[in-house]
Parts: sequence; structure tokens; C-alpha cells
Amino acid sequence: MATSGPRRTPSGLATLRFQVKHTSTQQEAGKTRTVEVETELVAFGPVAQGLGNIQPGAGLKLTGFIDRKGARDPRLELHVTEFGMLAPE
Repeated sequence: MATSGPRRTPSGLATLRFQVKHTSTQQEAGKTRTVEVETELVAFGPVAQGLGNIQPGAGLKLTGFIDRKGARDPRLELHVTEFGMLAPE
């Protein structure tokens, strides 16, 4: 999770870029496998402001869409459009 609050775009829109680590157990071809991945995310507006208040390490449910990072950067990033807190385990 991000360690600093949202920044502002030149037009004044709140924006937050951060990384998350996802860990889960999935079924594939009848076998169980552990999935671990770190990925880059970006959020804008009220979602960025809300995520900026979350403590690192908090469990989150994130909803959004995948897009390329930039016009000349084909790497993927998740654009977060909604988020919720997960109950502690």
C-alpha cells in the first residue's frame, strides 16, 4: 500500500499510485496452486483520497480495470474504481 497521500494532477484531480501484494489459493486443472503477485495500481478522485487514508498491510478488496501504464509504456496497471476493507483474519 502507498506510504504517502494522494498527489494532484495539473487539473487538480487527486491521484494515487501504489503497489499491492496479492496472495490466494486457486484451483487449476484439478490441482491447488498458490498465487502470489505484486502489481502496480492507480486511483483517481475520491477513490484516491480514500485509499490514501489506508494503513499499509490492510486487507482490501479492489475493483477496477486493467490498462497499459502509458501511451508508450505497455506494462499493465490496475485502475482502481472501488475498494472495500476486508475483515481481519
